[in-house]
Amino acid sequence: MKIRALGHVSLFVRDLEATRRFYRDLLGLTETGTGKDGRIVFFSAGARHHDLSCELARAAGPGPQPKGVPGLYHVAFEVGETADDLAAARRDVEARGLTPFGEYANGFCVRDPDGHEVELYVEPPRTRPRSSIPASGATTTQPNAAR
Repeated sequence: MKIRALGHVSLFVRDLEATRRFYRDLLGLTETGTGKDGRIVFFSAGARHHDLSCELARAAGPGPQPKGVPGLYHVAFEVGETADDLAAARRDVEARGLTPFGEYANGFCVRDPDGHEVELYVEPPRTRPRSSIPASGATTTQPNAAR
């Protein structure tokens, strides 16, 4: 088997409207539809019908877990290529009352309304892989390798 690409990420959330405000209104993802009688909302960064699906949680959960325990660590979104792009993203999240954390040269993190860690980063053109599928044995630059 050979995986060709990551299809999408799915999250359980407590409040679909707060989720829409964060992923659609703040991050700029396009809302592409809903499912399960409105219990799921789909968001796209542009290449697929959805890159992220958020489903209304069916039960109360423990909330954010301490860093390092098994489970989802974060979801990362590329916001541009330059320091200016990163600075603009930082201004946008701060204007919405969010506090960036985990900062490194090319990115930072914020939390969505359910406490999921969301990394926002820039990837300069020189670090991009030459093809979308690296050759066998090839290495690629990790956006958060410095964290």
